[in-house]
Amino acid sequence: MIKSFILGEKNGFSAQNNLFFFLFITVLVEGYSFVVDKIDESILIGLQYNLYLIFVTVFFYFFYSKNFYSKISKALSKILLLICLLFIIFFTKFLGLDFDEKIAIAVMLFLIIHSIIWYYNKLFSVNDDEIFNDPNFWISSGLLLWSCFGIFRCLPMYYFYNNDKEFSNFIKSNFDVVNIILYLSIFISLSKYEHNFKRGTTSNN
Repeated sequence: MIKSFILGEKNGFSAQNNLFFFLFITVLVEGYSFVVDKIDESILIGLQYNLYLIFVTVFFYFFYSKNFYSKISKALSKILLLICLLFIIFFTKFLGLDFDEKIAIAVMLFLIIHSIIWYYNKLFSVNDDEIFNDPNFWISSGLLLWSCFGIFRCLPMYYFYNNDKEFSNFIKSNFDVVNIILYLSIFISLSKYEHNFKRGTTSNN
């Protein structure tokens, strides 16, 4: 987050697709959760994660809207956002104190599809830049891995928690590793943004 803030101060936060604000909200949510858990594990904090996932959906809709240039991709992105939000509003308890895993699954599917659309756009673009130098490659790759593993964790989460806590803890530990990989991919992305700033260009494809 510090690196993102420094780059934002130098080049403008919009130049890095406003990643600083995503990281800032994420740190606030995780920090609050950590403090509350240390004070009293019985306190329900599901509501904050439900709302956070809605924020993630809206944030990455706008993130990718700046990187999709074909009309079909933009239209599909809007349709996916509408479907995701309507599903959350009408078929989940997003204002409940308990975490609703259906929200997580919907949001992760949203991110998976958007990552795949970005890959498709990138592969068929006329931009000759190396894909590994594109900041959005690292963001999309991190989100794709995080979302795929997250769905695997959410679907059997409560079953294993009640029937096999050892395996449940194993899945949780591995998901913590995936979280680290996601944040590492964001850090690499910020480094690529910094490199592009120094070259005087930013990749948008």
